[in-house]
Amino acid sequence: MKIREVMRSGAFTISETDCLGNAYSAMSRSRIRHLPVTTDGKLVGILSERDVLAARARVDDADWWQIPVRLAMRSPVQTANPDDSLTEVAGRLATAKIGALPIVERGKVLGIVTVGDVLDAEVRSAMASGPVSQATAADVMTAFPRTVAATASLADAVAIMIDHHVRHVPVVDATSSVVGMVSERDVRSAVGDPLQYASERHATPAQYKVSDVMSRPVVTVPFDAPIAELARRFADDRLGALPVIDRFGALLGIVSYVDALRVLR
Repeated sequence: MKIREVMRSGAFTISETDCLGNAYSAMSRSRIRHLPVTTDGKLVGILSERDVLAARARVDDADWWQIPVRLAMRSPVQTANPDDSLTEVAGRLATAKIGALPIVERGKVLGIVTVGDVLDAEVRSAMASGPVSQATAADVMTAFPRTVAATASLADAVAIMIDHHVRHVPVVDATSSVVGMVSERDVRSAVGDPLQYASERHATPAQYKVSDVMSRPVVTVPFDAPIAELARRFADDRLGALPVIDRFGALLGIVSYVDALRVLR
C-alpha cells in the first residue's frame, strides 16, 4: 500500500513569519496537532501542539502568542513521498517517535500523514492478513510513567509533557488508581483561543487544576491485553494513549499508538 492512499491531502500550512496565536487557533478549529511551515511555498519546518506548549512555557507574559512560528517550529523536518510504502513510513514514524510526516513531491506539500492514519491502515491490514503479534500491553508499555494528582496545577502537567516529551499524563489518586487523563488537547481546550488574550485575558495553565480539564472516565487496559485489542482501540476510538493497570486497578504503565505501531510493523 502506498502512503498516498492513507495521507490527508491538502494539509493546512502556516508561514514561518506568522504568529503562534494564528497557528494555535488553526489547530483548535481544525482539530489537528501538526502544521507544516512554509516560506514562499517551500517546506521549512513543522509545528506541533507540543512545540506551542514549550514556547509558551518559556515566556512569562501573556504576549507569548505573538512569537513568530519560526522560533518554535522544528527544522529540518522529515518528509515522505506519496509513493513511499505504508510499511516504510510506519517504520520511520515509530523509530523517530514523531507524530506526523508532511508528504512532499517535487518540492510541493501535498498533504500530511499522522501516526493515527498509519496505525489505522496497519491495523486493518494486519487483521485482514492473518494472526497478529502475541505481544501484550505489559510487553510494549512504558512502565512507571510520570503521573499527576487531580489537585495539582495544570502547569505541573504541562511541565511533565514538555520535560518528558509526552502528550498524555495519567491522573492518579492516593492508591495509584487512574482517575483521569490529561492530554495536550485538554490543555488546548482549557486555554482557549489565544487571539482573544489581549481583550479577555484568559486563564493560564497555572490558574487551572488538573481536575478542571482532565478527561474522564478513562479507558484503561489490563496488563495482559493482547496487542491486537490495543491496536483496535487506537484505530476505532482514535485514542492517543491507554493506561495499563494490574489486577487491582493500580497503574502499571502507559501504552501509546506509537508503541502499538512499532510492534505491528
